[in-house]
Amino acid sequence: MLDSAVPSYPHAHSAREVISAWACTVRPAVIFDFNGTLSDDEPILFRIFSELFGEHLNWAMTQQDYDRHLLGHSDREIVEKALEISGARDRDVDALLALRKRRYCELVADDNPIRPDTVRLVRRLADHGVPLAIVTGAQRDDVRAVLSNSPVGELIGVVVAEEDVTRGKPDPEGFLAGASQLGCAPTNILVFEDSVPGVQAALAAGMRCVAVGLAPSDELMAVAPALVPRLSPDIVGHVLRES
Repeated sequence: MLDSAVPSYPHAHSAREVISAWACTVRPAVIFDFNGTLSDDEPILFRIFSELFGEHLNWAMTQQDYDRHLLGHSDREIVEKALEISGARDRDVDALLALRKRRYCELVADDNPIRPDTVRLVRRLADHGVPLAIVTGAQRDDVRAVLSNSPVGELIGVVVAEEDVTRGKPDPEGFLAGASQLGCAPTNILVFEDSVPGVQAALAAGMRCVAVGLAPSDELMAVAPALVPRLSPDIVGHVLRES
């Protein structure tokens, strides 16, 4: 059960409460963030960006740099912020994004980053008729590369990617677009997120939100209404029984 699964985090006791309230809405739906949430690929992204910025911007980005300044932002925003931080403002953003996209597709081709427990959660939700979407700052091709090789690909009908919005998280534009495409009121939607901008965007959209992370930062714990260490069917087990 959820209470025993997440004993150590501040506010974690409220994850069960948040999910119970969501399950009582008229037409409950779920939106997943992609990078680091549905797709366990943040280590892959850090590797790609650190290599890319080291080679092309002469910036030795640290994990702390990534977590503090870049995590949770769209791919384009990440590259733009890196150009600003490194002082290499004359570099071509689109060219760097193209290199990043190619490397990402290569790395996920052999090891799909949507883990088995996450697949089981998505299947549990789909089995109960819960509408599902992804709202992400990632490029659509990245999402397709992962979903095309995962069982969850056929279960998630809506994807709002970086190309579909003019303002990235923490702006709620993407989440509101996802709600519109799902045909669900924002108050009926539960969002799973792993970043501060993502949580802020979900809450600004009027949605319920549960943050996901084994070692959440102080900043994430400060803004998240609830926390779970990882995605698995157990976190909804008290409201959606196994079929």
